[in-house]
Amino acid sequence: MTDRDLSALLERATEDVVERDFAENAWNAALDGRRSRRRRFVTGAGAVAAAALALAAVQLGGSDDAKPRPAISSTTTASRGTLSDGTAYAVLPPEGKEAQLPDFDAGLPSTIDVRARTEAFSPTRPPASVVAVYLRQDGERFHPVLVTGDGRQLEVAGVALVRTTDASGNQATPLGPRAVGGGGRYVVFPQRDHVVRLDTRTGATVSYPVPSEHVEWAGWNAAGTLVMARSSDGTWAIDPSEPGAPAVAVRNGYEGVFRVTAGDTVPADVRVTRFDPNGTPLESTPVRSPVTGLDGETVNTEQLAATGAFFDQNITSTVIRRGFGPIYQGLLVVEPASGAAKVLLAPENPDGQTGRFKGCCTVLGWADDQTVLFQSVGSHGRWILAWKTTTGEVFDVSRITTGAPDDPATPVALNVGRRD
Repeated sequence: MTDRDLSALLERATEDVVERDFAENAWNAALDGRRSRRRRFVTGAGAVAAAALALAAVQLGGSDDAKPRPAISSTTTASRGTLSDGTAYAVLPPEGKEAQLPDFDAGLPSTIDVRARTEAFSPTRPPASVVAVYLRQDGERFHPVLVTGDGRQLEVAGVALVRTTDASGNQATPLGPRAVGGGGRYVVFPQRDHVVRLDTRTGATVSYPVPSEHVEWAGWNAAGTLVMARSSDGTWAIDPSEPGAPAVAVRNGYEGVFRVTAGDTVPADVRVTRFDPNGTPLESTPVRSPVTGLDGETVNTEQLAATGAFFDQNITSTVIRRGFGPIYQGLLVVEPASGAAKVLLAPENPDGQTGRFKGCCTVLGWADDQTVLFQSVGSHGRWILAWKTTTGEVFDVSRITTGAPDDPATPVALNVGRRD
C-alpha cells in the first residue's frame, strides 16, 4: 500500500469526525496545566482510523499498565457535531448497547450487584477503602451498603434510614452524589429534620439537627470541611469537626463549587453560579444551550460543571437517526468562565422499543478533569458510564445489576475521582 493509498484510507475513515470551534480557547484554558493527570485514551479520530485499519487498539485506563481494549465499532464510536444553536454535542449509543462500549477503569468494580448477598459490617474488620455507597431497602427503612474496590459489599444493618419528604409530600431516597467525604471515612444522609453521619471504620453515627421538617439533600463541600443540608426553602452548614455542631443558615447556599440552574422559559434561562467554600453564592454566568430543564445535582471539577438535562427537541431532532427514537434528555457540561456548553444526547428508544427512561442520565462525579461519570438507566439495565467531553467518546465503567429491568434507579454515591 502506498503512502497516498494510506492517506486516502485515513481521510475516508475520519470524514465523519466534525471539526468545530466550540469556544476551544476557553475550554482548553480550563483544562491547561492538568493534562499530566489525565488517563490516556485513543482519541475519536484515532479510534476510527484504528478500526478502519483493523489494528489492535490499546488504551490505558487508571493504571500504568497497558490494557487491551475491544476494537471500537459503529455502536461505540463517538457521533458528534454542532447543533443549530451552536452547541457542541455527542450522542450516546442506543440503549442496550452499553456492554459493547470499551472499558474505563475508574477504580470501581466491573459489577455492583444490589441483589447479591452482602457481608455484615464489622468494626473489627472495617473496609480498607470505600469506593461507592448505595442503600438496600428493608421495608420502609434503608441500610447503607459500602462497596470496596474489589467488589465486597458490607451492609451496615445498625443504621436505619427513612425516605426524605418535601413540603408537597414527594419522597426520595436519602443519598446524594456528595455523600462520601473524608477520603471515604464518612458518609452523610439527609433525614427529615437532621443529617446522619456514618463512620465507615467504626460504624458509629452522629446526628446533626437541622431546623427544617423537609431536609432533602446532604453532602460535603468541595474542601471536605463542611456538611451542607438543604431543603427547598433553606440551606444550612454544619462543621462536623465541632462536637454538637449547630446548623448555620446560609442564604441560597450550595455545597458544590458551581451550580447550574434553569428557568421556566423554552429554551430555558440557564445560568451557572459559583459558590465560595462556605456555600455562599458569588458570580452567575448565563449559559448558551438548548436546555429546557435540568435533572439531578450539579457535580464539578475546578473548571467544569455537569448535570442531567432535558433538551428542546426542535433543536435536537436533526440528530435523530433511524432506530434512535426521540432525543429529549442527556447531560449538560458547562465551562463557567465563558458560559460555553457541550451536551451528551441520549436517544430514548432502540428500534422503536422501550429504551431509556425519563431522567435516564444522572451525574455521579468526574473521573478526571475531562471525563464525567454518570448513571444511565433503561429497560435493558443500568450502567455507570464515562463520557470523555473532549472527544465525545463514551465508556463502560460498571454495571449495576438489580432484580428487574424496570426497577427504580439505584442512587449511588462514589468515592472516586472528583465531586466538587
